[in-house]
Amino acid sequence: MSHRLHSENTKQRLFISMLIIILSILFISVPVTLKSYRSYQQSDVVLTEISVLRHVADLANEISRERGPANKVMSSTPDELSANLKELTLFRERVDLQIEHTMQLLNSAGFAAQANALTTDLKPALAKGRAAVDAYAAQPYAQRSSAQLDQAIQAMFRAWDEVYEVLKHVMMQSEGKKTMLSESYSLILVLADLRDQAGRLASTIMAAVTFKEPIPELNLAYSLQSQRQSYYLWDLINSIQPEQHKTPEYLGLHQQVKQKYLDQGVPIVSQLIEESLHARPYSLSGTELTLNIVDKFTTVVNLQKYLLDYSVWLAQQERHAAWQQFILTLSVSIISLLAALFTMVYARFKVFKPLIEARDLILELSEAQPQTATAPDSSPTSLFAALKQLQTRLAERDLLEFQLRNMANTDTLTGVSNRLALEEYIQYLNQNPDKLHQTGLIIIDIDDFKEVNDQYGHIVGDRVIQGIAEVLKHSVRSSDLIVRYGGDEFLILIEQIDLDGALSIAEKLRQEISQNVLTLPGLDTPLNISVSAGVAADAGSWMELFGRADHSLFKAKEKGRNRVESML
Repeated sequence: MSHRLHSENTKQRLFISMLIIILSILFISVPVTLKSYRSYQQSDVVLTEISVLRHVADLANEISRERGPANKVMSSTPDELSANLKELTLFRERVDLQIEHTMQLLNSAGFAAQANALTTDLKPALAKGRAAVDAYAAQPYAQRSSAQLDQAIQAMFRAWDEVYEVLKHVMMQSEGKKTMLSESYSLILVLADLRDQAGRLASTIMAAVTFKEPIPELNLAYSLQSQRQSYYLWDLINSIQPEQHKTPEYLGLHQQVKQKYLDQGVPIVSQLIEESLHARPYSLSGTELTLNIVDKFTTVVNLQKYLLDYSVWLAQQERHAAWQQFILTLSVSIISLLAALFTMVYARFKVFKPLIEARDLILELSEAQPQTATAPDSSPTSLFAALKQLQTRLAERDLLEFQLRNMANTDTLTGVSNRLALEEYIQYLNQNPDKLHQTGLIIIDIDDFKEVNDQYGHIVGDRVIQGIAEVLKHSVRSSDLIVRYGGDEFLILIEQIDLDGALSIAEKLRQEISQNVLTLPGLDTPLNISVSAGVAADAGSWMELFGRADHSLFKAKEKGRNRVESML
């Protein structure tokens, strides 16, 4: 009787042990399967977001392109006006339809606030811009002025600014910016900016050229800024695009942007600027400027379209891979569970049951009392150790992700902040507009840096940039934001300061840099580096603050370099 009870206890312990194994498999496989499914769901969301971003970017592109037919209407002769008005009307109808379609996509993708922004912000701004264009076109030619034409052009700029804000907010709220497709999100934003800079390049001088007047100083600064920004964005696109995604088609389109837009389109505007600065007659009229420059933007649009389509393709591939991973994980989990069940049944009836029956038979024949037997047992300690190791790996991954986010906001060459960090700070300033009245901005540009690169090479050029960054880091407060804005251009944002204080700091930095003799291995003579600085403070908006500082930098360069200037 006792050995029968003991056999029953052994069978019970065996059943419990196998049940623990099955539960352990479920405990591991269910979370992994759910995580794999969530990854698939996230990849599906990312694909939707990328598609929405592409449509918003296309909308921004179309609104930017509307300035082309609008400029043609405003600079038309009486004979050209009717045909150009018809072209503009058709273009506006297409833009309006695209706005409605984009709103529907934003709402269906969960971006209700951004869809509402198209109604509350974009549409009124676009309506004001169009009204300004129409009012100017309706005026008799004798009553028109360059100031009115420039105001109409600026009004259309503001419409694009509103859709660009929607594009940025969609990107900031997207889940995909935290995934391996984050470069695609950045590229969409940079490409939209490049396309608009291409449009602004000629539009800022359109009024002066049309009326054959000297280009105003502020418009001149904006046009030159657009030129520098275009070169920077063109190079930035190539830096962001991962090497494995630089296909022959991409490389060809990227080079075409340089050949046609930067090498052919930008010089057209530069020539008109030179003619204005030297009081020479313009070589082109306003209409001719539009016709000559608009086809140069085609390569920018082609590159934009390719990279937008390529980003959607990448998201589709990511979703497909996530789906395959989910199916694989689910299949392995089911197979593992079935294998465990089969093993439990097989071990019970084909291994342990015959052994127990044989033992009982021997005990009965010998009339001996059965001894306590030990059934196979699971190993919870090993399982818990594995789970602990998994938790450690997840913690290490979280730490790595945190480090990567910090690296994404830091310029790798100098260790100062980069444009992503600047974007976050600008967003903070926009949310706290009172801060702008107490914020100073210093833009520092290394004088004749191209000559350093040409004479000594880019390695020495990088050492010069690093040396300047070190002086800046040791000369300003730790609470001040230092940003490497371009190749040899730095921004310093200082809170709680007025213009005089910012000028004083800028002059101090200029002197320290000019007195700092850079000695490098392999150079016979030390390098004396100087910088020019533009300073602004107490602005109503970030664009105003940046524009004033950038214009001041332009003044410093014009006055001979190695100096500090402001607009006062």
